[in-house]
Amino acid sequence: MSNLASFGSKDFSPEIKVQEIQSSTDPQQNQHQAAIQQVSELFKSSNFQDQTQALKILLALISKGVDVSAFSPYVVQQIASPDPNSRQLAYIYLNHYAEEANETIMLSINTFQKSLTDSDPLCRALAVKVLSSIRSREILPAIQDAVRTVIGDPSPYVKKAAAYAMIKASNLGQDDSETESYLPLIERMLGDPSPIAFSGAIAAYYALCPDNIEFLHPHYRYICQNISKLDPWAQIYTLRALAIYARYCFKDPSSINEEETANFWDENANNDSIPTDQFLLISAAKKMLSSMNPAVSTAATSLLYYCGPSSSLSVVARPMVRLLYSSSIISQLTLTSILTLASSHPQIFVPHINHFFIRRFDTTPVKNIKLRVLSLLASQTSAELILNELSRYASSTDTDFAVNAVKTMGKTALCNESIIPACLVSLIKLLGRSEGPVLSEVVVVISHLLFKRRGTEDEAMALRQLCRKFDIVKDPTARAAVLSIVGDLYETHKAFAPQLLRYVGQNFSEEPGEVRLQALTLAAKLVASGEDRTIPIYILKIGERDPEFDVRDRSKFLLAILESDSDDIKNNLKELLFPARKTPNWTSTTSYNSEFMIGTLSHFLNRALPGYESLPDWAPEEEIPDDSVRTPLGAPKIGGSGKSNVATKEGLKEFFDGEQNKDDDEYYSDQYYSDDPATIQ
Repeated sequence: MSNLASFGSKDFSPEIKVQEIQSSTDPQQNQHQAAIQQVSELFKSSNFQDQTQALKILLALISKGVDVSAFSPYVVQQIASPDPNSRQLAYIYLNHYAEEANETIMLSINTFQKSLTDSDPLCRALAVKVLSSIRSREILPAIQDAVRTVIGDPSPYVKKAAAYAMIKASNLGQDDSETESYLPLIERMLGDPSPIAFSGAIAAYYALCPDNIEFLHPHYRYICQNISKLDPWAQIYTLRALAIYARYCFKDPSSINEEETANFWDENANNDSIPTDQFLLISAAKKMLSSMNPAVSTAATSLLYYCGPSSSLSVVARPMVRLLYSSSIISQLTLTSILTLASSHPQIFVPHINHFFIRRFDTTPVKNIKLRVLSLLASQTSAELILNELSRYASSTDTDFAVNAVKTMGKTALCNESIIPACLVSLIKLLGRSEGPVLSEVVVVISHLLFKRRGTEDEAMALRQLCRKFDIVKDPTARAAVLSIVGDLYETHKAFAPQLLRYVGQNFSEEPGEVRLQALTLAAKLVASGEDRTIPIYILKIGERDPEFDVRDRSKFLLAILESDSDDIKNNLKELLFPARKTPNWTSTTSYNSEFMIGTLSHFLNRALPGYESLPDWAPEEEIPDDSVRTPLGAPKIGGSGKSNVATKEGLKEFFDGEQNKDDDEYYSDQYYSDDPATIQ
């Protein structure tokens, strides 16, 4: 079978059952059918240029979603073609159909193994890639042999393909012993001087053995100094691997007191509380914040959040805000991360609060997350600005969004009680121009806020405005909520309830059912409080003859309680009619702190997904290895060049105070966003 390629297509013509495309008036389908017929004719030619053209047509059809897996017996022959382009195209095709055509590929495994010594490094890399793409345990020995064969290949692309082949092979393994056979190879590749080969090595390390920190010890400083030379995917794997490394090898920065942290950021301070190597990791992560790849910026933010001192988080605000102006999905992912960051460190995003205002073309998920972020960033100084924005959102034609905006106003005020008066004023203004579910939510939020302002002028003012607006409030739920609020606050404000009940009693039978139910309860409260019984009893008597059985039952029940001779009922009448109500327990961290790591899909969906692994806990101080373990063992640097092996605070001063930092300030300045965010219409 190793000589399979010696036969020409004219001598070896297996039966090809191409799925025929029925004749259709669709010109695109007819074009695909003609292309498939052309491929069949070209493969029968003995001219290798025709066969190369056939492969190009096949790849074009694949890109259009056409199934051409039936040509795999023909394509397998092309891996030994004298034309290097033909060999590369054949490997691309076979890698795409590695699972569908695995039997054909496995019959030609000797030919693939022979290609591992091809003069073209790209063909060698593709041969390893195709072998590792076959999802069968029968091929595991062949993959292991191929990886060992090319691990010392002079081409970094081949070694990178070998690293990813180890990842694929480990997924087919059934026990840890099969994975452990690759660990020496990974350790060897981590010392490769090429950033291309290292990119594959760090991916294999993170996938197979992220807790084997001994592999990173001699290369740690080189990685931190040269991480910017890696490709974006490798930077993500590197940042995640270094986050795990930091948990095992450094002290928890949160255990350092504020004075030590302040000295740490002072270049002239004599303070060794933060190890130099940990400082090197923090500076490397800060450099990655300016990456053009959103995933890299998020990974760097995650590392600083989980492994750096809290004082280092101030630099993540501008890079994260920049991502809000990317695509909608990136904006949504970024906002989810910002939500977690702002729950514990809201002050870092307060200067950029205007970037969280709703824009005209924001999607619904983005709008909702922005509202949650705004509720976290609200303070006494920014209350007026945020409440004005939320009031505008409450007038949106999108009812669900408007309701959510009103809820956010309530959450914002309850989390910052100093802004409750301003919030009540904004909500009272909404009473006159809201309707339906939005109006109902406005009344409910007002009721929640009033329970926080018992006995104050704010309470009296809001209650007076609610009663004045009652005649223009037409939504049944909102009218019922107003009656409920007035009844609950009757003991402190007795002037409003009798007048409101008299107004309802004039057209009691015409009121909606839920309004009549609340009117009966309000009438019972007035009777129990010793108020004039004429109107309340009149309302209760009318309720006994109401056509709705709920209203009749409520009226009879309340009259029975009020007219009862039982001492227990009489002594506890107010407790029955005036039960203590609980306001929502909204705090600044309610439902915002995710247990999942920032930058992961589990964090975005807020549930554990298969394969998710959280960061390990900080290692006990007595188990932290000495800094000497990170001394390089004569290993060449990634990229072949670099600075001193040992990072010092003086050497990093340029990063924090140099021209690059000035450029970043200009790039992330608010002037970069020339247009103010358009508000919702």
